[in-house]
Amino acid sequence: MNFQYDLFNEGFKTKNAEKHDRLRSKQNDYLDSHHHPQEKLKQLNKVDNYIYGEILELFAGQGNLSEYYKQKGNLYQCTKETTGDSFQHLFELINNKKHFDVIDIDSYGYPSQFMDNVWHVMKPTSTLIITFPVMGVQCINGIVEQHFINFWKSARPSTGDVVGAVTDYGLKYWYLSKLIDLVKIKPIWRFVFQCKRIKATEFCSTKNR
Repeated sequence: MNFQYDLFNEGFKTKNAEKHDRLRSKQNDYLDSHHHPQEKLKQLNKVDNYIYGEILELFAGQGNLSEYYKQKGNLYQCTKETTGDSFQHLFELINNKKHFDVIDIDSYGYPSQFMDNVWHVMKPTSTLIITFPVMGVQCINGIVEQHFINFWKSARPSTGDVVGAVTDYGLKYWYLSKLIDLVKIKPIWRFVFQCKRIKATEFCSTKNR
């Protein structure tokens, strides 16, 4: 295995780790080649009927998608500059009882941390869009594999595993999630779900006494 010495960490980095560092550096520079705004906009236009109303854009970055969202409804844009950390800000939105028709989680890495909380800011019918890196693009080790198992039920989650996990997360809060669209954009997958809240009594075929 090829290694490069890392003076800062007083250790060695694999070629995969080097590649991952270069990828993150280009993402942090908001290069179109690594954020793929045109491809994302093409998908949004395809699911145009599901994009409307109150829209929450997490990890909005330089606003590559924001102009589109502003034309479709009232945009609440989360960036490090405007709101700080998107994950932490989600708790403020929950506390303030904010609810949205569309939620786009376009994080650099995995949307795992949001899956137990995003349902609290959804309207009864909402569109959920998530970005999920393609397996093999990210630097994967034993810790990352355990992370996948914890959140996505597989050490190397497939698109089917992601859909199944999102469905399971939604059902905890009585939301039934339906996959509307899925596209692979170079190193990422973009999932679009329609999520509808259902009455527990109807879902379980139970009557309240």
